Amino acid sequence: MEKVNNKLFCWITILAFLGGGLNAFAVLNFSFTSSHMTGSITKISVDLINKDITESIVLLSIVFSFFLGAIISGILIGNGREFELRKRYGEVFIVIGIILKILADNIYGTQKFLCIITFFLGLQNGLFIRYKGMVIRTTHMTGTITDLGVEIGHLIRGNREIIWKIKYYTTNVLSFFLGGVIVGIGYEKLGSAIFDYVSLAYIFSGLYYFFLRFKYYSSRKIK
Repeated sequence: MEKVNNKLFCWITILAFLGGGLNAFAVLNFSFTSSHMTGSITKISVDLINKDITESIVLLSIVFSFFLGAIISGILIGNGREFELRKRYGEVFIVIGIILKILADNIYGTQKFLCIITFFLGLQNGLFIRYKGMVIRTTHMTGTITDLGVEIGHLIRGNREIIWKIKYYTTNVLSFFLGGVIVGIGYEKLGSAIFDYVSLAYIFSGLYYFFLRFKYYSSRKIK
């Protein structure tokens, strides 16, 4: 199972990379974030004070899209707050990849496309609740950086058993950052064609999940 856990760690890292990439695209193309809602909700309150109704409506659509994605993730994945390899993660990411490609060819650059991206990030964020005692998030880093800071504090106090958590959280943050850099460069050079690669990466992540599930159940049969 440990080998499967290592491969699962790689898979989560890929998803963090994609989450950072999609959010970077939203910032570059629309000047809005799409993977974390704290800033959007705060901006709505400020816009209402300033009577900027147009932007408030856009931000509300972003928040609602993310929220709707989380609802759909709950429907698809079902009950239980632990990660389980029998759940439908693979199908979800393959479908995300296919739909992203289709929509990038048809509504790229529109507000609808921004809402679709945000919906998918809400869906992705809702797929992970807990794994090995850690809260897993692959679309925004506020909680991850908080947890990283807490674990470093524990390390300073002498608890060396949590070093593996520090490595995990650090890798997650770096993957998110690198995803933003790579997709940002791709957006500047390729425009909408960057989604040929993003969609393929999501499809690959779904197929990789099925590989993980196969390896896990094969190892159980051998035992």
